[in-house]
Amino acid sequence: MTDSTNLLIGLLDYIEQVEKLKRKATYVVPSDPFAAYQTEIKGLPGIQFNLQSEGEDIWLRILRQNEISAPEPDEKLKPWISISKSPYKQPELKTEITILEDKNEVGRDTLENNPNIQRYFKWYLSDLWEPWASAERPRRKAIAFYNKLFTVQQAISIDGIETPLELAWGMGCAVWKKDGSATFINHPLITQTCEILLNPKSLDLEIRPRVVDPRIELDCYADLEIHGVRPLEGFWKNVIESAADRVNPFETSTYEGVLKAAVGHLDPQGRYLTGQLEPTLPATDENLCITDTWVVFARKRSEHIFIKDIQELKKKIASTDSIPAVIASFVKSGATTIEVHEPVHFRGLSSSSSDVGIRDLFFPLPYNEEQVSIIEKLETNDGVVVQGPPGTGKTHTIANVICHFLAQGKRVLVTSKGDTALAVLQEKLPEQIRPLSVSLRNFSLPTGSRSPN
Repeated sequence: MTDSTNLLIGLLDYIEQVEKLKRKATYVVPSDPFAAYQTEIKGLPGIQFNLQSEGEDIWLRILRQNEISAPEPDEKLKPWISISKSPYKQPELKTEITILEDKNEVGRDTLENNPNIQRYFKWYLSDLWEPWASAERPRRKAIAFYNKLFTVQQAISIDGIETPLELAWGMGCAVWKKDGSATFINHPLITQTCEILLNPKSLDLEIRPRVVDPRIELDCYADLEIHGVRPLEGFWKNVIESAADRVNPFETSTYEGVLKAAVGHLDPQGRYLTGQLEPTLPATDENLCITDTWVVFARKRSEHIFIKDIQELKKKIASTDSIPAVIASFVKSGATTIEVHEPVHFRGLSSSSSDVGIRDLFFPLPYNEEQVSIIEKLETNDGVVVQGPPGTGKTHTIANVICHFLAQGKRVLVTSKGDTALAVLQEKLPEQIRPLSVSLRNFSLPTGSRSPN
């Protein structure tokens, strides 16, 4: 590798370590706004696991279901019974009822005068209500799970990069209350970021793994100053580089080796718990316990994406033979003298001459000398910083700059903190140029993500 390559990687290493120092380690799976453990959703109706669709993995599909009301009692029993909408609350029998005639009260009747009502009530409970409630309880749990997941999907898809949420599938749930520690660990060891897709026709929800490497969650162990963190990170790196298959929560063989290695590196007295009939987490004690169970949860995206981007950038730099000059300039020694560039002139406000060397200016919108000056500086410099408060015409200026370079056959990439600014800029482009704007894409998503905004 060249000196510039080594310096760039060293700079990115420094930025990565500084960012890690700023982050607060996560010890416990966040329950807000959403978390669902394997044991909570296993066996629920309308939930399907580990599917394939057009060659892509679907780890979970949850069908949109509607509540089913309790069965109606017959006409004789109906006035005597109070039925809740909830399958968890048993119907109640009234001790007396009001007798109505033409909506007017004409008397009252008691349960003592109607001994057959109690017999009808017992039959209704055993033969109608209990079978309905037994089937409806898991359905209501599945519907509640769907509603929570739908809320997360809407927050991610509607708010775009403004929302700090991402969905993660955690494998190898671990629990530990290390002796001397003020807090305990309840967090999966491996996480895979996922996307949630909503079927526009059926309104079913699907969770699919993103096309990015899984992550090993060791921040809390590093925070506890566990000596085995560094060698475990090295082990994980080798696994990722040599793995023939991606991790899959339903194929234990794809990640079991990492879980076993984690127990050995992090706690010599720890244990790896596998093959449970009921995939529950054991009680927390003084020794680490890692299980082969999984959990799906929403977390703050910003806690992971920046470091992931740095790591991906380091890989790109290490694998390339030449680094663009503008990138290499970040680590090159500065010049000892001021470099004076030959001025560039454009026809328009700067000049109306037809002399040799005078270039054409392709600004479709009204412009001034400051905008021409930006183009002149871009011709002879790697970058230009333009600042101004709201309402000073920055979007108007950017639209002119885009059109100028497009007219020269060049490509332009525009990035922004939020999608709104990109949408406003797209509308600012002349109508004839607008079709050349390929898409508004959420570039803060992990590399390889398929979901444009």
